[in-house]
Amino acid sequence: MLLNEGLKTPKPEEFAGSVAQSDGYELAAAQIALAQSRNPQVRAFAERMVADHESMARDLRDAAKASGLEPPMPHGGGDQARFLASLQSLRGNEVDREYGRQQMLAHTSALTVMQSYAEKGSDSNFRRMAASSSPVIERHLQSARQLLQSLMLDSPV
Repeated sequence: MLLNEGLKTPKPEEFAGSVAQSDGYELAAAQIALAQSRNPQVRAFAERMVADHESMARDLRDAAKASGLEPPMPHGGGDQARFLASLQSLRGNEVDREYGRQQMLAHTSALTVMQSYAEKGSDSNFRRMAASSSPVIERHLQSARQLLQSLMLDSPV
């Protein structure tokens, strides 16, 4: 049995759907943070997420079109709906910390998916898109980590 046997690379349609769902969550979470947070660091991070994930969603649609697939639109679902509901129910420093925590989790997962598809994906257009998106997601993850650390120092639980 091979070590990576359980880590099956998704089909192009599955990959595109997964990325569109991730972008949908990022955009919705950022809008919640912008609506509810008064923290300038959180707001700046959320604004960057909106700009970057709108751009990545366009790149995904372009890659899908180039591959002859229906271009997916950002959308939410699954665990992400629970995350968004959790964010909406919080106020003040609690929403800031939860947003930071969720961003670390979401970007850790997204980075794994992107790097894996960039290396092993079957569709060259999506592989290129995944390869170009990975460094952006990596920066998001580093920024989310720094944001959360800063929030925890500023207002310990």
